[in-house]
Amino acid sequence: MEAPEERSGSMVLRAWLEGGQPGALRVRILSTVGTAEPKPLAVTSPEAVLEAVQNWLDELGSGPMTFP
Repeated sequence: MEAPEERSGSMVLRAWLEGGQPGALRVRILSTVGTAEPKPLAVTSPEAVLEAVQNWLDELGSGPMTFP
């Protein structure tokens, strides 16, 4: 019996406040799964960051993941 293939990925987030202004969030995200090229993404809200992380985890798990 073969061991299941191990999947790995990485995600880097760089966040800052544009012009130092509250509410001017900017987040640049680089993510990859396996040997794929990094996917760049830029977002401007905490909700968009959470969505990007969830999508990346789903891709890593090859389907929707649930958490306790």
